[in-house]
Amino acid sequence: MATKIKLIALDMDGTAYASLGNYVEENIAPINEAIENDIKVIFVTGRPVHAKWNRFEIYNFDENEAIVAGFNGALIYDIMNEKILDAVTIPKAIVEAAFQAIFQYPEAELWGYGQDFKRSFINKPISASKELVHESTFFDGEVLVVKPGDELDDCFKLIMFSGNTTLVQTLRDLGLEVAWNPETFSAEINLKGINKAHALDFLANYYQIDASEMMAIGDAANDIPMLKYAGLSIAPANAIEKVKKLVDEVSPHTNVEGAVAKAIYKHVLEEK
Repeated sequence: MATKIKLIALDMDGTAYASLGNYVEENIAPINEAIENDIKVIFVTGRPVHAKWNRFEIYNFDENEAIVAGFNGALIYDIMNEKILDAVTIPKAIVEAAFQAIFQYPEAELWGYGQDFKRSFINKPISASKELVHESTFFDGEVLVVKPGDELDDCFKLIMFSGNTTLVQTLRDLGLEVAWNPETFSAEINLKGINKAHALDFLANYYQIDASEMMAIGDAANDIPMLKYAGLSIAPANAIEKVKKLVDEVSPHTNVEGAVAKAIYKHVLEEK
């Protein structure tokens, strides 16, 4: 008999949501049905927990508690009570060193999400960047352009665009966890050991749910730790090849075709 799924961990961009965009309409009903059946549905995302595009109000979360794992697991947050349950930031000395490394590569772009939710740091003006403008849609606070030698703050995560493998190694040598996407020359960056598996491990202890009772769905390099942790791992058809090779199941459907909805109906709600 198959293990009953008690927790669904969902990546957002490229999985439950359109890439860098809004929710997928088809996913709403099965997510809400799962919630109504006492299944924990947790968005485990690289996004900030307060990003306007999250639209968490469309889901029928428990009014007493609704947990989201943001910044790739660096922040576990109860959005109903506006309460931090767990937080691990990158110390400011490492953040400053990462920006100094980025300054050596004029084409590279770096965004850092400050620990106070109100400030972010970038290495060049958005008007002079190729990719930072997209990241800016997730953040409504103050965005500060960093100059060499500036004093910064602890950050929940960094995200790099137009990077390279030399920079990736430099950042790893600083004590950072770097989820490198060679297809897009981008990387999600956290303190070493902080990733989406860290989030699932926290949730396993918090809810007393075993990893075998979890289903995780994701499409990109930063989802790999989560997909390895969960008892059942699924990738949408649009996932990167590295993800497709390690998951238990690759959906024939892309994120915008409702891969998440179909997986929930099949494995959790047991509807074909």
